[in-house]
Amino acid sequence: MAHTDGRLVENFIGGDLRAFTEIVERHRARLLWVARKYGHNEDDAQDILQEALFKASCNLHTWRHESSLSTWLHRLVMNSGWDFRNHRRQIEVTTLDDDALPHDINPHLAIDPIGERDKLLQLEESLARLRPDQRTALWLIDVEGYSVSHVAEREGVQPGTIKSRRSRAREMLRSELLAECSSRGGR
Repeated sequence: MAHTDGRLVENFIGGDLRAFTEIVERHRARLLWVARKYGHNEDDAQDILQEALFKASCNLHTWRHESSLSTWLHRLVMNSGWDFRNHRRQIEVTTLDDDALPHDINPHLAIDPIGERDKLLQLEESLARLRPDQRTALWLIDVEGYSVSHVAEREGVQPGTIKSRRSRAREMLRSELLAECSSRGGR
């Protein structure tokens, strides 16, 4: 007897690792199709999917039943694909045997915890400057994973209003963060 997605999630959270395997088998084909939209080849798509499934396994307890599990997983794959695509644009691949930069000053091999903290603080400051309705739309959809229609219903407005608020919030964040990066010399 096949279990529902909800039951499989409960089983996995309860410690049944086979339940996650069944979730993956059930949704893999559709999720891989989504991942292929973000990758340049099959290996990229597999990497994107693997990253999303890892995030799913770590965060399945946060899935809310307001949206289907497939929608939640779809969003994770989209976010992983978006991260993959943007990360690839920003970083030129450097290998350990690349002598173009000595290993001790290669920024791709170095850890900079203070620089990462600065970025996080800047993001928090930028989020705080958004209008509350825009911040809510952005946070609930992009971080919490709610659907546009769910957020619209919660906020008592039309879905188009939520889409507009989210779009404006993203654009304002993008502008502020790019300006901050430029003022710091791309750091």
